[in-house]
Amino acid sequence: MLEIAMALRLKGIAGSDVIEEITGQDTATVESALQAMVQAEHAQETPRGLRLLPEGKDWVDELLDEERQGIDQAEMERVYEDFCSQNDLFKQLVTDWQVRTDIEEQTLNDHLDADYDAAIINRLEALDEAIRPVFEQAVELAPRLGRYIDRFSAAFLKLQSGDGSYLASPLKDSYHTVWFEMHEELILLCGRNRADEAAAGRGA
Repeated sequence: MLEIAMALRLKGIAGSDVIEEITGQDTATVESALQAMVQAEHAQETPRGLRLLPEGKDWVDELLDEERQGIDQAEMERVYEDFCSQNDLFKQLVTDWQVRTDIEEQTLNDHLDADYDAAIINRLEALDEAIRPVFEQAVELAPRLGRYIDRFSAAFLKLQSGDGSYLASPLKDSYHTVWFEMHEELILLCGRNRADEAAAGRGA
């Protein structure tokens, strides 16, 4: 239930098909969980899908509190710090993908320079290899995070196949989308919040 509830929390508003895709759960499981959330008045239907109500967010916080009780917090803090050590590199990589600063006049990247884009994808490959052990350690502490590793792999494979939108598109399950959501998961599993992390320079 927590995996499905967190997926809805992270997406803000989503249909069951989106929740199925990102959690890997079957249709019956997802629809049953979402319907239970509606019946408990934790979520409500909207024209664009379900969204959590304030009471639902409090309920998810309670589920997270229960999950944290079974997690070695010192280890989770270490995992989070290791993640943060790579976060600035990833943010810069995304910026470089979107904006060209290596030429005389800064401009949006039109992705017509194949060599430039390939160099950034190579940087992402190196970063992916460096961060993978950190994510695997997170999964050891909180097994439900295992789906994130699958999502990172899927996004990177699509990127390598030539679909550049899978690096940073907010409308797809891109590498950046998955990174942002994993960041949020780690923040919450450490008992922190994104506002404080952003103020400390560890925002998205």
